[in-house]
Amino acid sequence: MIRFPVATLAAVAGMVGGPCCAQTSVALSGTVDVGVRHVKNGRLGSIDSEVSGANTTSKLVLQVREALGDGLNAGVHLDSTLLGDTGGVNTPFWDRRATVSLAHDRFGEIRLGRDWAPTHILWSDLDPFITLGIAGANSFRSVFASRALGQAFGVSTDANQLNPTLRIANTAQYFLPTGLGGVYGSLLVSAGEGGAAGAGSARTDGGRLAWRGEQLMVGVAQVTTRNATAGRDFTDRVWGASYDFKVVKLSVGQRQWRYGGDRTTNTLVAASVPLGVGQLKFTVVRADQQGATAAQSANDATLIGVGYVHPLSKRTAVYAHASRIANKGSASFSVAGGPAVSGLASAVNYFGGQTSTAFESGIRHNF
Repeated sequence: MIRFPVATLAAVAGMVGGPCCAQTSVALSGTVDVGVRHVKNGRLGSIDSEVSGANTTSKLVLQVREALGDGLNAGVHLDSTLLGDTGGVNTPFWDRRATVSLAHDRFGEIRLGRDWAPTHILWSDLDPFITLGIAGANSFRSVFASRALGQAFGVSTDANQLNPTLRIANTAQYFLPTGLGGVYGSLLVSAGEGGAAGAGSARTDGGRLAWRGEQLMVGVAQVTTRNATAGRDFTDRVWGASYDFKVVKLSVGQRQWRYGGDRTTNTLVAASVPLGVGQLKFTVVRADQQGATAAQSANDATLIGVGYVHPLSKRTAVYAHASRIANKGSASFSVAGGPAVSGLASAVNYFGGQTSTAFESGIRHNF
């Protein structure tokens, strides 16, 4: 992370003729994470590729903070995904987060802009792979293979398709202050602004409430999208807990997506084990789908993942992950980066009920 000293900011402000406050700080930081991946999707074959952000998202982060006095602070947080394998960026540029806020030491924080869904924050906290890479707990977040998501958001390939379960635009949030005996959380609302959830204009409300002690964490979160397809509500709900035994950290949780009579319930059991200077990670996630017919209810899947991260310094690490998704019935969940399954009816029919396996390894550097 690069922090610009006040003297430098003052000099720059002087050159452009603007005022500068001594209580303002600007920090630039980020990550570049690039790896190689091999994915085999049953009879569809396999693909080898180079990927970005399999262990930690490749990103560029700009943070501004101004102390206003009496415990009040103003802040700006801009966070953009970098595609380390190609040099590209996502759309919008500040796709991960773009917020402005006022925070008080005793009264909490008001934050406006594009931000993370409270459910995603809790789910990532439970997952030792923080929902990234081939073993991440978001492997079943697919509009094509999950009936609950498909019914709520259609089959568009729009990059903003799944925002209500990952990131949400046009939000207003209140965050509890620190110093509440380990209790923390937030409340969120967002304006649909006349658009559709499938186009990234989610009219949502929800929040998160959790408690963290020295070793135990427990939490719940929910986000409801009010303008999903056909005017029905789409509910994203998470609960879970983790306990750090020092020799192993165990996590258990569930995330359920519900739309009308359809639902997908993801159950997570995971462990993280310190191994020398590194970390060994294990996860099992089961997707249980239930719908209007017995065939829909039979289309379940299970993910098994294992990984190891070895730090070479405080900033640099190497890693390796392996995973396997076993589909049941006609389910067609697959590891990202393999031969096309999503949206191709013939491929889904050819792949349904089969197994997707993958391996990846890469280098991560924080700056």
